[in-house]
Amino acid sequence: MLPKFRKNSILLCSTTAMAAVLFAAPARADALSDMERQIHAMQAQLAKMKKEHDVEMKRIHTQLAEQRESEERNPYAARNNARNHSYTMPPPLATASSYGNSTLDMPSAPVRLPAITANTPYAQLTGTPTGKVLDLYGPLHRGQIQIGGVRITLGGYLESAGIFRSRNNVSDISSNFGTIPFANSPNYHMNEYHQTERQSRLAALVEGDITKTLRAQGYIETDFQGAGASSNSRQSNSYVLRSRVFYGQLIDDANDWTVLGGQNWSLVTLYNHGLAARDEQVPLVIEAQYVPGFNWTRNTQVRVVKGFDHGHYHIAASIENPQQVIAAGSGGVYLPPGAKTSTYQNAGVNVNNPSTNYSTDVAPDVIAKFAADPGWGHYEVYGLLRFPHSRVSYVGYGRSHTTVAGGVGGGMVLPLIDKKLYFQASGLVGTGVGRYGSANIPDVTMGPNGQIRPVNNANALAGIYGNPSKSWQLYAYGGMEMVRNRSSFDVNGKAYGYGNPLYEVGGCAVEESPLACQASVNKVVQGTTGFWWTAEHGDYGTIKVGAQYSYTYLTSFSGVGGHPHTDDNMVFFSLRYMPFQ
Repeated sequence: MLPKFRKNSILLCSTTAMAAVLFAAPARADALSDMERQIHAMQAQLAKMKKEHDVEMKRIHTQLAEQRESEERNPYAARNNARNHSYTMPPPLATASSYGNSTLDMPSAPVRLPAITANTPYAQLTGTPTGKVLDLYGPLHRGQIQIGGVRITLGGYLESAGIFRSRNNVSDISSNFGTIPFANSPNYHMNEYHQTERQSRLAALVEGDITKTLRAQGYIETDFQGAGASSNSRQSNSYVLRSRVFYGQLIDDANDWTVLGGQNWSLVTLYNHGLAARDEQVPLVIEAQYVPGFNWTRNTQVRVVKGFDHGHYHIAASIENPQQVIAAGSGGVYLPPGAKTSTYQNAGVNVNNPSTNYSTDVAPDVIAKFAADPGWGHYEVYGLLRFPHSRVSYVGYGRSHTTVAGGVGGGMVLPLIDKKLYFQASGLVGTGVGRYGSANIPDVTMGPNGQIRPVNNANALAGIYGNPSKSWQLYAYGGMEMVRNRSSFDVNGKAYGYGNPLYEVGGCAVEESPLACQASVNKVVQGTTGFWWTAEHGDYGTIKVGAQYSYTYLTSFSGVGGHPHTDDNMVFFSLRYMPFQ
């Protein structure tokens, strides 16, 4: 048993505890009620904040969408990029007061980013577009529009040109270097003056990303140097639009591969850097036939390019549409005994031009090129294979003949004074390669078996150009194309082939001479110089003014009665407006 005083103590403690519980219960209930009210209030505030956040995010996305649509409607406007503005998205469940923060305010006036063109000086004169889709939702440059995931870069120019020649070539902006008239023609004694807009050019580059490393490009470039059956310069000029360049390509940036198909500058053309399309090193002249010695064509092709060492070296191969420049010779085509015809060209039919001839080719021209950009200068070397073809027919049978022609070439571009003065040189030597020169001297003639036979050709070009100031661009070029030796033969005292020394050339130097002028072009040489001045440059494009002078000298192989030659002085003026550059 517990002592009496211990029992009393326990009873007192129990009574006190019960009293404490009875008195504390109402206070705890009040606290719980307060906490519950606070929780409900916080839940209501949280719901309000979520609603405000959703409303603000919807407003921001709507504004971004409207701005994007505005950019697509206006190719001269672009969104501010990260270098100019910082866009901070609202933090989750931000308070209503934070929406007034300037970091969420979208710019009211988008920045116009500068136009972009290809890297060559030629591109700066012609507005040749270049570009790469780095971010389909990034800023647009001048001259660009966007449709979904496809970006379009516009290019080209409008030109008003004037032409004076000391000989009447009956030419527009493209001269006939290889057919300058000799003194026996009245055209030799007449000057020629024309005004023309036909070199004006429209261009568009369409591109989009297929994957992060693979992109597709389509490019079209047109001018008005085509002539239809109704084209004339008498009352209402009716010269037709033509395709200069029209191709598509796939570009693998990660592995430095490019595959191109369509009509483009030939792979023999000198490039400015690497072997990328739209980076061709074209002379800066106004003359649309460029300069003798400049090696080029623009024709249908399939090309593969591979880069190495971070783009310092490239190799490429191309198969290109063939066509021969044929000179049958002043003596005509010799046929072996019993032969009836020699077929080496035909007039065009269907959608081909019926007023010109097409050679009978059986295989494409094949070109392989290596280019190096080691750090100072650009260097190239290439090889070319061609396959001229013809057939001699007899009664009941015939003989077809394919010969192999081609040559080797190369070129370089050297920065003598970086961004101020440059030197370029290029050349091509071989058989049957006259087509690739601006003067279009013959590729082939006819041999003693009645079949086609290549002639020996050589082309060379050297030039210097630079920018003494930001507004001025000066240039000078010297070029030559030649048939290196005669390709002729005699049968029964009659002369055949190309450059035969028995051809009568005594009448070439006398106007309307009764003597014949059976001249075979041996060499075309030209020196030319000129300038371009940037008269205006701003948000609405660029205006350039240019002038060019050239002197061209043409000689023929000697024959009976002399050594014919002729020449031509040409002056060109140009006013160009490039709206997108």
